[in-house]
Formats: sequence, C-alpha cells, structure tokens
Amino acid sequence: MLVLARYSSLRTLEYFRVPRDLTLRPNDVVVLKTRRGVEMGQVKTAPGEPKLGPRDQVGGEVLRKPTLDDSNLFREQKALDVRPFRRAFKELAAKHKLPMRFENAEKLLSADKVVVYFSSEDRVDFREFVREYNEALNARIELRQVGARDAARLTGDVGVCGQELCCISYIIDFVPVSMKMAKTQRISLDPGKISGQCGRLKCCLKYEDDLYNELRKNVPQEGQPVTCDGKECHACNVDILGQKVTIDFGDGTREQRLIGEIQFEPGWTDKDIRRYRKERRAKILAERAARDAARAARSTRMQPARDTGTRVEPKSTEPDSEPAPEQVKPEPPAEDQ
Repeated sequence: MLVLARYSSLRTLEYFRVPRDLTLRPNDVVVLKTRRGVEMGQVKTAPGEPKLGPRDQVGGEVLRKPTLDDSNLFREQKALDVRPFRRAFKELAAKHKLPMRFENAEKLLSADKVVVYFSSEDRVDFREFVREYNEALNARIELRQVGARDAARLTGDVGVCGQELCCISYIIDFVPVSMKMAKTQRISLDPGKISGQCGRLKCCLKYEDDLYNELRKNVPQEGQPVTCDGKECHACNVDILGQKVTIDFGDGTREQRLIGEIQFEPGWTDKDIRRYRKERRAKILAERAARDAARAARSTRMQPARDTGTRVEPKSTEPDSEPAPEQVKPEPPAEDQ
C-alpha cells in the first residue's frame, strides 16, 4: 500500500509505503522515514496501489501517527532560531568567496541533522565550506541548493494580490511559465508587473492559460481576413474573453462585432498571418503606384505649353517698298594745285 504525503519546508510530495495495520485518511499528520531522516508529514491521498509515473518515486515509509512527544518536539523545531546559521553562513561564504545566499534552515524530527537551504546562480563546490560550517556550529549540517522559486517558497511573502504566495499556500509542483502566456492574455510585458517575488514569471499566468487557449479557437487571428456584412475585411483587434472582434473594412471604417456576426477560416497560424500581411501590403503599394501613375499622366495632358518670353516677329511675303540705300564712299579731299 502506498500513500502520497507532503513533508519538509519545500513541501515535497512523494509516495510512502504504509504498514498494513495503520489506517490513514487524507490530511492526517504522520511520522515519515525519508532519505534525510525522520520527519513530520501530512497525508494527501488515501492508501492504495497507484500506478507510478516516470517521475514518481517511493521516498520511504510511514512509521506511525505522531505521539504527544512527537508533536511537542516538532513545534520546538519549527521555532528554530536560524540567525546563528545565517551569520556563520555569511562569514564562511565571504571567506571562501562563494556566491551563495542563505535562504532558510530546518531541523529534522530525529534532531540529528539540520538542513540548510541556499541559492546560487552557479554550481559551487562547498566541500571545504560545509566542513568548517559543521565545526563552527557544532552540528551535523546538510547543505541543499535550491532554485529561485523554491527560495521564494522558503522565505515566504505576500503577492501583489494581497494573498500569500501561491508557491507557499497550495502549489505543489512548479510548472513552466512562458512569455507567450502573457502575450496571449494581453498582459503588460513590463518585467516589474509580470515577475513574482522570485524574479521569475508569475505562476498565476498559468491559471487562465488553458481557458485562453480554448477560447482562441473560436476567434480569428489579428490581421486575418474575415467576411462581415458580405464585405471582405480583416480583423485588427480581438477580445478573446469577450468573444468580440474589431473589424477594419479597408475604407477607414472600424467596427466591433460579435463572433457570430463574422465568418472566417479557422486554423490560421502566425505564418499564414505574415504571408497574408505581406500580400496585402504588396497589393496596397501596387494600387498606390497605379494611382500615382494615372495622376501624373492626367496632369501631363492638362498642362498648357510653356511661354518662354521670346517674341518672334512674323516674316512679310511682300517686297520691301524702298530699297536699302547704298553706302556712298566719301571722296578724298582735293589736292592744292
């Protein structure tokens, strides 16, 4: 018999073997034997024989239901003062010049080990670090590197919605969140608005992604050709949740219509949209060039001959009335005799 249980500050979910004589129900608190030691956990499913997936694994076994001593010890360890662990961690990290950041620490129920969580952008070799760390605190310490989302889960905080971070309240396994989800939901792409406390994209972008993808099947793509009132036009803006489309009729007129008032071909991809826009742009440029050519030809035909400003006297066909006078050479002066 197996049961799914959650344990540790990271809210790890794993399957555990259940003794035959132990009756468990969901939400029961139990004492677990994990790979790290003895810990307190919570049952999430009824015992059974589930089919384990490739990522599922058996993390250990359920030992018993907690006794009064177990509960008191667990409350004491939850109130563990992490300040000495943080102080020694920072000093040693600076000494060894390691880019490590202390996140949190927890003590196991068996009280024989303290698990210290840290974050780092790179993989670090902390073998010498952990040896000195154990000596400084006189304790058995296990270091575990976590990612940015797990670090936010460990430190805890409140989101912009005013509620406790989803990774703390109920998220079990982190799912990939992409920028495409934000674009589909028409959310501002400002990193300060779509990033969570961990610096990654907000997990809540995933919540409505399935709904948006389902509703997108019923609306055309932006820029896709559609038919409205018997006219060929194209969609210039799409309201996915409202199931409305703003139609551009091509004559400067735009109207918002319901999906039921238009006809379009479903299944268009981004590649089809780019091809259609390229063809439409080429058609518009060709029509503009034709109009310009026609306008130039029309203006050439209507333009009068240019006046150069030079007047030319007309030639007369009649002979001159008076002949041109002959030039008379002056006689030389008479010589004195």
